[in-house]
Amino acid sequence: MRTGSDLIFNGELILSGTVIDDSHVGWMWEEDVFFAPSLVRQALAQMGEGRITVRINSIGGHVNAGEQIRAMLAAHPGGCRIIVEGIAASAASLILMAGAERVMSAGSHIMIHDPSGAIWGNEDDARRHADQLALTANTYAAVYAAASGKTPDEVRRLMKAETWFGPEAAIAEGFADAIDGAAAAAAIPVPTELSGARQHYMAGCARLRERLASPTPPARADRPAPLPTAAGGHPTMESIMPPIDPTPTAATTPVIDTPATPAPVAAPAQMQAAPADILAQERTRTRTIREMAAPFITSGRLMQADVDALIDSGVAASDAGTRLMATMAAHEGVSRSAPARSSMQRDEGETRAAGMIGALMGETEGPASQFRGMRLRHLAMELAGSGRSYSDTDTIRRGMRATTMMGGAYGVSDFAYITTEVMNRSLQQAYQRRAATWTLVTGAALTATDFRELHSVRFGGDFSLKPVLENGEYQSAVLADEAEGLKVERRGRTIKLTFEAVVNDDMGAFQRIPTEFAMAARTMENSMVWSLIRANAALKSDGKALFHADHGNLAGTGAAIAPAAVAAARKAMWEQRAFGTTDKDDFLQIEPDRLIVPPALELVALQFATLTTPATDGTTNPYKASLTPAVVPNLGAAAGGSDTAWYLISSDLPPIAHAYLEGYAAPTVQTIEGMNPDAVVMNARHIFGAAAVEHRGAFKNPGA
Repeated sequence: MRTGSDLIFNGELILSGTVIDDSHVGWMWEEDVFFAPSLVRQALAQMGEGRITVRINSIGGHVNAGEQIRAMLAAHPGGCRIIVEGIAASAASLILMAGAERVMSAGSHIMIHDPSGAIWGNEDDARRHADQLALTANTYAAVYAAASGKTPDEVRRLMKAETWFGPEAAIAEGFADAIDGAAAAAAIPVPTELSGARQHYMAGCARLRERLASPTPPARADRPAPLPTAAGGHPTMESIMPPIDPTPTAATTPVIDTPATPAPVAAPAQMQAAPADILAQERTRTRTIREMAAPFITSGRLMQADVDALIDSGVAASDAGTRLMATMAAHEGVSRSAPARSSMQRDEGETRAAGMIGALMGETEGPASQFRGMRLRHLAMELAGSGRSYSDTDTIRRGMRATTMMGGAYGVSDFAYITTEVMNRSLQQAYQRRAATWTLVTGAALTATDFRELHSVRFGGDFSLKPVLENGEYQSAVLADEAEGLKVERRGRTIKLTFEAVVNDDMGAFQRIPTEFAMAARTMENSMVWSLIRANAALKSDGKALFHADHGNLAGTGAAIAPAAVAAARKAMWEQRAFGTTDKDDFLQIEPDRLIVPPALELVALQFATLTTPATDGTTNPYKASLTPAVVPNLGAAAGGSDTAWYLISSDLPPIAHAYLEGYAAPTVQTIEGMNPDAVVMNARHIFGAAAVEHRGAFKNPGA
């Protein structure tokens, strides 16, 4: 079995061959050339924290494995110098983006393209799979963009075209920094026919696809047992997905010295499909059988070995139910205590983790009661378990990297999982406690499924009732619409919980850091929303400012807050018509209910809205009960606005639309490197967007 040490040569990390997921390591032969995230992680642990050199020559492979390796290299404390020796294609080019310095040999190539995959399912499954591929492509485009200085849209165009770069072209486009040595290679244009490099890439894809087409690995006395296939309805092995002819003609096929490939085991009848679909079908079959058997394993009527044997036999999912029933009947009366104990051990680990999280959050009841008063130092020492030492600092270090409790189920150490979860919950609570003043000018939140522009559409038209004609015909209504666009934006910072902070038992981090990030998230939202009002942002539909004379929502002459000035503003809002209407009587009847002012006008606004008994009828202020004043510092001169301008807003027709990315309606914290024994590194991020979309529900007076 290959280990991380096999990737190290002369003190350098060598990433050569196909990028595979950890779950596929057991499917490879000893003579195969490949690398996986677990092997890279082992190698990095042996190489220390200094700057390292990584040499890569790979046609790519599993896209998620490629991103995991890129994240590990990018987080390496000393940074990485990555050299392309031959080719960095597909997922391998993604790994290249981790380099603090990206170098190409004189004859090397880079290729970037859209990820691909196969789907086995119905029409809805196919649509969901297509949406997932689009999201994956956009996510990785952002990685390429950050490394190259391009925009994500520019990178997406290159990805869609499957673009190849020689050394000079890669440097010019920002994907590489230098050429190894003094030699320079000519720019390699995007090929329209099969070049030698692309043939090499396609031939490698075809060989790997044939190898993985078998539902079980070919039998060999010296090969390890295969690891379980990851559950899911779609593969992400991008380099084996395109429907490429695996047998190029003799005129175009380059001579490649590779070991002979043993003939794959014949697949069962239900697996006789196109090579690109076979792995997906086998995963679906395996997942279906495991899901079917899961309740019976939990109840003790089946052994996991029975299910594994059934899967290995190649039986179709449609026939598996009958076989499972027969197996249970044959085992009737046999004790099944072992699986029950296994299930309880996992439940115990999760309950223990929940207790530790609760204790760090200040809870004292339920699972948290046995860890009451726990602090950071105690957590690390508790997680060390049997790895405890006479040295407290050594015990803490062992506890920070232990994975015994959760079994590494989340891809991070137990300490990283627990501290990140505490940070996340504290951040969410602090965020909810802080008021969002920008809701004064926004409506219900929109949900963005990706980072592309989404549209807030205003519908209108001539809906006035017309006379019915003598022949009984009804006149058609004229519909119209306008659309305003907005994009969500991702912002964030990195949090590092260091070994020193744990040794020093710095519990203040769990209160201070989440609170500061919650404040930063609200500040970000306030800035994005109120800057649109303060700067009088233009609407995309007509190119005019939100407050504009043509929109009928901007006072021609500035005036102080007084009944007469407010009456003029209300008149303008009352007389706003439906968009697209031709009927002079089609008024929207908009009534403002909010008076928004900068801090300089706080006293005036409060006095205006305070109920008092007038001395005479002529001094009555009839709007006191209908307007709620609000003070917004983001609108004042100190923020680049005005100390005299004031605004009327209708909550029924707010001028600003806002959106969150789906699943991210609040700031979140995510561990990006959980196995580092000296630190837990987390990214705190917030994804939010706002845009001016509606002028009819707002009015501005420049003031005096």
